[in-house]
Amino acid sequence: MKRTALILFLTFALAACRQEAPKPDKPPTPVHVTTVELFTPHSGERYSASILPNRTVNLAFRLGGYVADIYRVNGADGRQRNLEPGDTVPEGTVLARLREKDYDLQVNQATGQLNEARQGEHTAKAQLAQAEAAAAKAAADFERARFLFERKSLTKTDYDGAKAQFDATRAQVEAARSQIAGVGARINTAEAAVATASLAKSDTAIQAPFAASILQRNVDIGSMVGPGTPAFVLADTAMVKASFGVPDRLAVSLRPGVSVPLFLEALPDRTFKGVVQVVAAAADANTRLFQVEMAIANAGGQLRPGMIATVTIGGSGEAKAVTVVPLKAIVRDPESSGGFAVMVVEGKQARRRAVKLGDTYGENIAVTGVNQGDRVISTGGTLITEGDTVEVIP
Repeated sequence: MKRTALILFLTFALAACRQEAPKPDKPPTPVHVTTVELFTPHSGERYSASILPNRTVNLAFRLGGYVADIYRVNGADGRQRNLEPGDTVPEGTVLARLREKDYDLQVNQATGQLNEARQGEHTAKAQLAQAEAAAAKAAADFERARFLFERKSLTKTDYDGAKAQFDATRAQVEAARSQIAGVGARINTAEAAVATASLAKSDTAIQAPFAASILQRNVDIGSMVGPGTPAFVLADTAMVKASFGVPDRLAVSLRPGVSVPLFLEALPDRTFKGVVQVVAAAADANTRLFQVEMAIANAGGQLRPGMIATVTIGGSGEAKAVTVVPLKAIVRDPESSGGFAVMVVEGKQARRRAVKLGDTYGENIAVTGVNQGDRVISTGGTLITEGDTVEVIP
């Protein structure tokens, strides 16, 4: 009996040893969620457009040197800071300046040469005046000598002397005039040198050619730059452009001057009007779409380059409301080849919902398969599987 009990005890003990230790519970996965909303699109055909600046300019230094100064603005803390991307500047603002003393020597040398040439011109004019006075006296003496010589009242030697003096003073006058002409050429050369040196000095500063937003700043105080070094990239955003592609059946109906409505998810309470400026003469070889550019007034500065807008062409009024979710919430459905799904949070668990995709509206997409008010995982959905415990974080 004891032997039987021992065998039973050992049997149960070995079975217990072979059992695996219970696995610890998997901690909740942190996720971001977005509530499914209804969206009422405008009727008509919709196209996605990119907001671009009206014009973009790369500013570069024509000369080389050390950056001595960068335009400063008031920062968020109230203190002055160097110009940074995102700042706006008025037309004519000096954005940066090279060290000027490197070019002062050139200006001073050219100015000294100009002053020397002008002094030489003053001396040459004085010499010309003296030569002309001497020539006038010699001309009078020669005329008198000729008169006396013709009447046999003057010897041939005295006559020849008066004529020689007359010829000599005339040569002096011509030489003085030639000297003035040469000095004038030197003055012109010196003035050109001063202008070139002054222009070089003025080119040490880069100015904003129009009221603009700063897209890039590529220089810092103390950095050495060479001629042609890009320093700033500016964008004119007082007027922006919307660029998008349309098929040929719409390209033939669009003309410059046509007004087209567009809206942005970032500014849902506003509808903007764009005026068609350009319709491409040929379709893109890859997309077979004709590129269209529209001009949009941006007085308030709300439209920023890089934003995505939805352009509506044709139709009027509003269409039926649809449920929309963020594009980044869409995941592949592992149970359906080529299908899509979203992960919905129910309580503290994630549940997969198969969805059918519709049109896109900015960063959102219309879907069927979810209901208004459902909470879909917008960040981290690809890391979640059916039934996982999740923790919603802000």
